Amino acid sequence: MSEQFDLFSMLNKAQEADAQKQKERDEKERNERQEKIAKQKAIAEQKSAEVAEKKETNNKESNNKSDSSKKEPAAKVEPFAPNEATIIRYFGESIEITEYFSSEELAEGLLIHKKDEEPTRAPLTAELLRQRMEKVFPELVKDYTEMIFLAKKNLVIPTMKAKKKGNCRVLPSGDTFPLLKIPYKILSNFISVAKLYGEHELEVHADIYYQKHTKSFILDFPQQNINRYNVEVTESSRELAERFIDATKILEIHSHHLFAVAPSKQDNESERIPGMHYAIVGRINKYFPDLYIRQFISESIGHKEKHMDDIFENPFLELPNYEDSKIEVI
Repeated sequence: MSEQFDLFSMLNKAQEADAQKQKERDEKERNERQEKIAKQKAIAEQKSAEVAEKKETNNKESNNKSDSSKKEPAAKVEPFAPNEATIIRYFGESIEITEYFSSEELAEGLLIHKKDEEPTRAPLTAELLRQRMEKVFPELVKDYTEMIFLAKKNLVIPTMKAKKKGNCRVLPSGDTFPLLKIPYKILSNFISVAKLYGEHELEVHADIYYQKHTKSFILDFPQQNINRYNVEVTESSRELAERFIDATKILEIHSHHLFAVAPSKQDNESERIPGMHYAIVGRINKYFPDLYIRQFISESIGHKEKHMDDIFENPFLELPNYEDSKIEVI
């Protein structure tokens, strides 16, 4: 006698087995997501703790210095002493300092004329060089520019300083903006970092540099102090100049984590380098966060809002390469 079997019973068992496997897969994926989130959170907490520890250490050192009767000697400042062979490195170009000062001025000092007095010589200063360069490069404004002299390399590097920004409730001006747009990957990398810190409602700042000779872009996160309401770069202009001798800052970007992208009063006061582009990323918890971009034109005109396509590559223009398309227009 042949053995009989229940087809529906076997089908139910197979479906139950499939359901169990799917449940196990879902549980595994959920555990992996939770582990990833926990790891990211731990990294952010560690960074926040390091920032807090550094701040506490600095406060203690400051208190110790104020309590101590002995003053520590100030750090040695490298004198600003360019000579006839000094080269100014700016926006990927090498400019001889003799384009701004004569050999006599460099050797003996600048001739100063005062009313009813004999002319006297005054040594060349960083501010005097900045003033003369500003006539050609209007973005090199006072209080936002530092002229760094590297004696060993005999170079002067004009550096644009990032000011304090926050939600507190370099690019030369004109036609020198690179024809190449900033790759979208640069923006997405910043957003990834901003999302990580945004989970703890912390702002973060970065700079985008352009290397003219290689036509490449660099996303850099300088040393900085961050909190819920503002961010301030603490890395010195000299350190930045030494790291980016052949690159020029063209855009400053910072996050407002869960807040809107509307520039704050602090942002409006800080983002004032003529020709420089500034970007703010906000509502970082959204799948596609909000983005606001503007350029500071001048003190008389103010800021001009920019569209994302003006600055960044559009990631949605490249189509897949299908040899045999199955799409039909009806």
